[in-house]
Amino acid sequence: MQIRQGKLLDFLGTDGVRFVIPVFQRVYSWDARQCEELWDDIVAAGSQQGGKAEPHFMGMVLYAADTESWQGMAQYDVIDGQQRLTTLSLLLCALARHLDETGATVGGLSAAEMFSHYLRVGAGTATAGKLVLSFMDRDTLFALVGAGTMPPEPAGRLIDNLELFYARMRDDAFDAETLWRGLQLLEAADVLLDHGDNPQLVFESLNSKGLALSTADRIRNYIVVSDEADATGTGLFERCWLPLESQVAAECPADNLSLIVQAWLAARYRSVRIFDESEAYGVFKTCLRDQYAGNMESLLHDVGAYAHRLADDEAFHDEEIANAERWVAGKPKELISEYKMFGD
Repeated sequence: MQIRQGKLLDFLGTDGVRFVIPVFQRVYSWDARQCEELWDDIVAAGSQQGGKAEPHFMGMVLYAADTESWQGMAQYDVIDGQQRLTTLSLLLCALARHLDETGATVGGLSAAEMFSHYLRVGAGTATAGKLVLSFMDRDTLFALVGAGTMPPEPAGRLIDNLELFYARMRDDAFDAETLWRGLQLLEAADVLLDHGDNPQLVFESLNSKGLALSTADRIRNYIVVSDEADATGTGLFERCWLPLESQVAAECPADNLSLIVQAWLAARYRSVRIFDESEAYGVFKTCLRDQYAGNMESLLHDVGAYAHRLADDEAFHDEEIANAERWVAGKPKELISEYKMFGD
């Protein structure tokens, strides 16, 4: 590994580089509270008076060289640090819009220069976003930074957080120079993995010490690791997983895919209870092995059919979701031994 500490803005503004979020990462998930806390920290850092200003440390950004380039430009996969880089990009986008609206500059940069240095790469018709998010988020961020058109179903979290920052900048008390000084004080340790390191294994190791992956996150990662293209060159992730995510978002907006999968599993393993939802993935793998002989495509097809029925039948939906919630609540006395269940 190569480790160095420096300004987060310098890292994001590295010339001739794009940063890509791998498919095994979550979608962008920072909420308004987290964005407000970051804003307050940045303004506080920029408001320091006298002497040497103390930097604000933002943790680690872990990344690895991508095997693919974009128009001859290097790409790096961001293994850890997506949420911070995305939120920083949204804040810079809001600041660039503010500069464009007021005709002002900050730190010697105009709105156009801020976009070209931190948020976009290329020029003219070849312009693209500098930060490439996951499939569900990327087109929305591209549109926000002026490197694409807004998709029919945009990622609301990205739009909401950008608007939060932009609203702060419309306040009469807002001072762009103070914000910019604070941004310059954001520091991070950037860690470049060696070629022999496995990015996904590193990600899972880091994640085991932080926020737990959801059931859907873990299934998606399993698919990514084992994915093989069919005769048309299309992998299972693109062929089955992404359509299932879109279907659930459209048909069951009040539920998430993890809950749908847990309800589907609960219907199949009614005599089994798990200690909490983190154990649902183990049941899923058992189901894949024992009932589907490892055929993930067939299993996902059945989950999709189940989700469709949930959407069509409100009474069935309510009963199944309630059963799923009971299913993850604890283990009854009649539980089959979990060691027997999982073949240990």
